[in-house]
Amino acid sequence: MGPRGEVPLTEPEEIAETSPLTRYEIASRRSVDTDPETITLRAPESRDGAELWRLVRRSGGLEENSCYAYLLLSTHFASTCVVAESAGSIVGFVAGYISPSEPDAVFVWQIGVAPSVRRRGLGKRLLQRLISCRGARSARYLEATVASSNLPSRRLFDSFAAELGVTCRESRGFEREDFGDASHEAEHLLRIGPLPESQECDESH
Repeated sequence: MGPRGEVPLTEPEEIAETSPLTRYEIASRRSVDTDPETITLRAPESRDGAELWRLVRRSGGLEENSCYAYLLLSTHFASTCVVAESAGSIVGFVAGYISPSEPDAVFVWQIGVAPSVRRRGLGKRLLQRLISCRGARSARYLEATVASSNLPSRRLFDSFAAELGVTCRESRGFEREDFGDASHEAEHLLRIGPLPESQECDESH
C-alpha cells in the first residue's frame, strides 16, 4: 500500500452471519481479545505520534513518513484513526481520513501491526473500529490503494468486505509514474461498501 502501506496481517477468516450487523455491533464483537495479553483499541493522542513513527520504522514493511506526520494524524485526524495498545505499548494502528473529493468515503492511508501480534485478526479489528469512529460514521464506503504484489493487504480488505457482507470493487488508483520512482508499483483503488448502518460507540474506541 505505498505511502498507505501495510505489514502482513492475517489470513481471511470464515464468516457466517444470518443477518446484517451494524458496524458498531461488528466492532463490539471483536472488543474482547482472546490473546493472553489484552489488546485495547482507542483514539490516538499527541503523545502517540512518536511511538507510531517508531513502530513504522521497526516494521520493515511500511513506508516511513516523518514523525511530524504521525503527530498530525494523532491530533488533527484523531477522529478517523485508531491505535491498538497492549501492556502500555502501541502494537498496531490504522490511520484514515475523510476524502475531501469523496466525503462519503473514509480512506485508509496506512495500517500496520507489530510482528509480535500479527496473524491474530488485529488488522481487521482496527478496520472494524475505524468505521465506528466518530469521524467516519457518515462514511458509506471504505477505500484504500493496494499494489498487486501486496497479497496480505488484499486478503485483509477482501475478508473485511466479506465479513460486512458487502463488495470490494477494484478500479484504477495510482500509476507507477505517479510516485516519481520507477521501482514503485502501481496501486489499485479498492472501494468497500456500502457500509452497514452506523451506531454510536465509545469515543475512546
